Amino acid sequence: MTLNFTLYDWLIITGLIILLAIQLVSLWKKKASKTKIGLNLLLWLCVCMLVINPSWTQSVDTSKILVYSDGISNETIQKTKDSLKITEVFSQKEFNRKVYENIDFASILGKIYFLGQDASPEILSKFGQNSISWIPYFKANEIQDIRWNAISRKGEMQEVAGKIELSSPKTIKIKFGNQVLDSLKLPRGFSSFSLNFPTFSIGRTSLSLELDQKSLQTIIFYSIKSQPQDIFFILSNPDFESKIMADWLGKSGNKVEIQTTIAKNTLNKVSINQTKKTFSPDIIITDPSNADNSLVKKAFSEGKSILFINLENPELAAKSINQNLGTKWKLKRTSTQENRVISQELMAHPYEFEPNILQKSVFDYPIAIQKKTGKVGISLLNETFPLMLSGDSLTYARIWQSAFQALKPSFDNNIEIYAPIFQDVKKEILLNSSDWQSKLNIANDTIKTSQSAINPASSITTYTFRKTGWQPFQDSLEVYVEANQSALAKANLLKPYLKSDAISTGSEQKLQVNLPEWAWFLVILLILAGLWIEAKI
Repeated sequence: MTLNFTLYDWLIITGLIILLAIQLVSLWKKKASKTKIGLNLLLWLCVCMLVINPSWTQSVDTSKILVYSDGISNETIQKTKDSLKITEVFSQKEFNRKVYENIDFASILGKIYFLGQDASPEILSKFGQNSISWIPYFKANEIQDIRWNAISRKGEMQEVAGKIELSSPKTIKIKFGNQVLDSLKLPRGFSSFSLNFPTFSIGRTSLSLELDQKSLQTIIFYSIKSQPQDIFFILSNPDFESKIMADWLGKSGNKVEIQTTIAKNTLNKVSINQTKKTFSPDIIITDPSNADNSLVKKAFSEGKSILFINLENPELAAKSINQNLGTKWKLKRTSTQENRVISQELMAHPYEFEPNILQKSVFDYPIAIQKKTGKVGISLLNETFPLMLSGDSLTYARIWQSAFQALKPSFDNNIEIYAPIFQDVKKEILLNSSDWQSKLNIANDTIKTSQSAINPASSITTYTFRKTGWQPFQDSLEVYVEANQSALAKANLLKPYLKSDAISTGSEQKLQVNLPEWAWFLVILLILAGLWIEAKI
């Protein structure tokens, strides 16, 4: 171990020695005790060390090091250090200081493990030739990951999905004012969660994500008017379930036509929101007895969507639908009971759908969609209209908006950008629009897009938002940009700098080491206390 003193250091030492000599001569003339003289000698020595801050070189293994952020417990640091078999550990502040003081510091390091989110892009950019691994650190009951749609259509399902580690079982919920839109009970430990609700507004929307009574995250997004659909009901008999659904679809702005057989060779037609003579349905809603109906078969062959409701015998219904439309529905009975309970107001047939590669379930409801030429959906729910009669329109909307969102044809001018969007963090934007193939207007900038190699109708681009708050997006839309101060924001800031390819130097190197200033101040404080006590004795 060798001390490294510069010429400047020696000049300061010389000056301090002269001052010390003067002090010692003065104490000797006053016939001070040996203890007092010794304490003064130690005091001046410590002041000298504090001023020049001496350092020394020490041989250490720098093939891999651990750098930890503020606020992480010693227990967590030690546990991480032991599990990775790392000998050298630095705080983020100490590491940053070494980087700025020694331009060759990066060249002597191998693999770097960052524990926590305090590393800055400026620091990480200096280690382009090093292998960097990031170990995220979040406190208990703190969101570790979350996403939702930054732009959503009214009536479509908005999903808020994320990850969190809980210290005890808690309830996570999404609220609009005092109204709970969806909630989920989570156990102690690490959990993934997904909350879903139909988008109910147009324009700027702000909701609250809460853990029990504590606010976790503000869910902010921009919602736009949904494109109305042409929906055709083909009914063998009038029924209350279809009537309530047709009214609800009409109130949502869709164009609805209902064709009901009221007697042999006698049909009754009712229209809602129709303004044109021609009616080309996007979705047909019917019961399994109409699986062989020519209108159903024609619409399906043209790629339209069919939804079957009001099943009486699910197994026979599935066979009939398969025979007429070429689908591959398979059902498995789950109970000998007549019905199975979904909720207090909701019952379903005691069956479940067997998995199929072309099949998609609608959240946790007994509804599934298969895609072939067109889309075919089957609902195993008995009746859902009691939800509307009891005033639970939110659950009703959640069920059927989920189903219709899966059945709807793809819209032109679709935008997929996930929130939260953080300031100074690059964001990916997916587009499905013939109008926006080559460029996109964002926050007063015109951004070029690149065409997707898989889907010619889709394009992709990335953009880094520099300002916070609501930012203009493609003329009439907006997106909300958050500040990058939270642990989650810092985590997103780190991701572009993480490397999986190791370029490790892996050897023993010499590092410059010195005592922190607080250690010298502590020693000086103890010596001053000793001088005060010595004077009282």
